[in-house]
Amino acid sequence: MTTVSILYINASRNRQNETAVRSMEMTAGLNRFGFASDRLAERGMDWTWRLFLATLLALRFVGGSAATVTAAGVDPGGIRFCNGIRPQDEIVVIDTRALCGSCTRESCERGLKLETYAIRDAVGYRSWEPSDLERFLAFDPAVKTIVFVHGNQVTAGDAKSQGLAVYRRLIDNGAKDEPIRLVIFSWPSAKVGGLLQDVRVKAARTDPAGCQLAWLLDQMPAETHVSLVGFSLGARIVTGALHVLGGGTLHGHGLAERVHPDRVPMNVVLMSAALHAHWLGEGRYHGQAMTQVNRMLLLNNCADPAMRYYHFIDRSRPQALGYRGPGCIGPEHAAKIVNRDLSRQIGSHHDLFCYLGVRSAMAMTWEYTSLTGIAALAGN
Repeated sequence: MTTVSILYINASRNRQNETAVRSMEMTAGLNRFGFASDRLAERGMDWTWRLFLATLLALRFVGGSAATVTAAGVDPGGIRFCNGIRPQDEIVVIDTRALCGSCTRESCERGLKLETYAIRDAVGYRSWEPSDLERFLAFDPAVKTIVFVHGNQVTAGDAKSQGLAVYRRLIDNGAKDEPIRLVIFSWPSAKVGGLLQDVRVKAARTDPAGCQLAWLLDQMPAETHVSLVGFSLGARIVTGALHVLGGGTLHGHGLAERVHPDRVPMNVVLMSAALHAHWLGEGRYHGQAMTQVNRMLLLNNCADPAMRYYHFIDRSRPQALGYRGPGCIGPEHAAKIVNRDLSRQIGSHHDLFCYLGVRSAMAMTWEYTSLTGIAALAGN
């Protein structure tokens, strides 16, 4: 296997990722109904039997009234769920796959495809429905907005699945009654051609995708509390967007006009960040990014082959930010950053779902993305 394939091919492929999503959702569902999934595993019950048990639990309540179904979705902490989603939360997909690398105001207004995971009945069941930018921007700015940016080789459908998995893990690891809005930023990362071609195409796409994300954030009311979560190449898009918001450009891509130039600084969580470790330094490629950051959490993995061999990506032999953290960064911005190495928990895997499976990491992610968590961090 070539270095390129080590750097950019997902360890488990999309089918395995979908299985991981189902596994985590079943775990959450079993736990809410009082069944400890780890104890079931210790007793030799595999996921097939756990799925059967979860199905029986669901059928137990489907035959009842709507009120009975609603009660079935209340976990021991008093949080109400329907299909793993709380009724007070909003989930939106922003799909940029039709923009073809453009990030002008006109192209973004015409080319962005928006969908919302809308409640469709009294029980609270949801389905994906078309939306538009006007409705998106009319959302209550007092509600916390969390933007998730996925990594490489992810289809539009997989982006939704990954976003829902991130949402459910965040809620499982800290949410109470605080409403949130999760925005899934879907960029054109589906596999194309051979491995080398795929790497070159995706590397070129992260710059316009970062500019598009910056444009979207700039349209939102300045008082909106926004947190950003990025995995792998999604982390590069996040820091690129922050750089553009800070007044920078990415190979000529920038914002000609600003709607809300004075924004509330954002909290950022980057998992296995596939960008140069020195890019966040002053005067570097993403050198304006840290001016837009309140706090940054780096969930690194020094055992991840994609991070270990990242230095083969170009002739300058750079180290990945997600390997051991940033380099060439001043003390003012370094003080905003917390590094956590998850190599002991995750091992040699470059897979979003491995990170979602680390409870302590997801608890920290909630602290960095929720209003209550941010208030607690500010008090420390």
